[in-house]
Amino acid sequence: MKKLFLLLFIALPFFAISQSITADPALEPMRITTVVSGTILVTQLPINGIIKLKVPILNKNTINALPAGTCKVKIGLGSKIILNPLFNLNTVNTSNYFTWSAISSGGQVQITGDLIAELPANFNDTAYFNVKGIILGNSTITTNFLVTNHNTNTTLSDENGANNIASIAYTITNATLPVTFTNIFTEKKDCSLKVYFDTENEINVSRYELEISKDFNNFEKIATVQANNFKRYTFQTLAVAEAYQVPILLVRVKSIDMDGKFQYSEIKKISGVCDSKTALSLYPNPVPKYSSSFYVQKENDLFNGTYLVSLLDMSGKLIKTTEIKLVNVVRFNYDISNISAGQYLLKIFSENSKTVEILKVLKQ
Repeated sequence: MKKLFLLLFIALPFFAISQSITADPALEPMRITTVVSGTILVTQLPINGIIKLKVPILNKNTINALPAGTCKVKIGLGSKIILNPLFNLNTVNTSNYFTWSAISSGGQVQITGDLIAELPANFNDTAYFNVKGIILGNSTITTNFLVTNHNTNTTLSDENGANNIASIAYTITNATLPVTFTNIFTEKKDCSLKVYFDTENEINVSRYELEISKDFNNFEKIATVQANNFKRYTFQTLAVAEAYQVPILLVRVKSIDMDGKFQYSEIKKISGVCDSKTALSLYPNPVPKYSSSFYVQKENDLFNGTYLVSLLDMSGKLIKTTEIKLVNVVRFNYDISNISAGQYLLKIFSENSKTVEILKVLKQ
């Protein structure tokens, strides 16, 4: 009897951690768009043009989550498309749940997403990938949401195995894609303005023009830069001249092709009033790709006291907070190592003066 009791006692922990769950990993139809989500025909994808692949990922079960380690997403790009070499898989918007990697296998690039965190019930989100057509012709992108139970003590059962597969046929042609504005940032200091913008697919572009509107209707050209097949361009101009002294100005960039065709970037708002001083500045901003930090500098004063410095994404989600104690210094260094490329907000709260400063920072 004692021996039986001992065996039961030993076995109980194993039964306690082993469980079976039924849920529904699923896919919905994929889409291909321009980088800024514009419409594009899948039968006329331009060779050497950067496009966006959208892969909807779901858990259709309304009660049970998908446990970490039970599933993988496998995306085969077909024989004509590769992942854009400049695209960072760590920036995929579902990276809170999946670790994404890519290899070349069987004549195509295969992207794999390993489920590393519990995927909630009723989950519905889309993974975005920048890809590039490199070979003329037809092929197909295929995606599978697989139950693998490869790294877990939980056994997942799929309640509907018919919705785990998606595919999209495409054709790479000699068509050209209009230039795409992937990012546009403004930086105003006193009466001067810097406008940075990033481009993709710059083919047959003649020049870019910076336009400003003070009445929210009519735009006026104030600066021009020639197209030179750069990734990033910068306008630096006296934007807030006397003629533009209004509370809010609208700013946009116009791209003009060799044949006279044109298109516009998104519109940004800036203050149309000359600042008497700018309290803080960041340098360098944008932060170069391989830099791990930047400086925060006082323009007309000194840092003296305790400061809470927080980094947030553009939706306001907190990434990290650091308490910094400073004694009569003009600037301090802020570390952003292990931070993915993108645009962020830096929030600086002074415990002494109870003031808050918020600045935009771009990590390349």
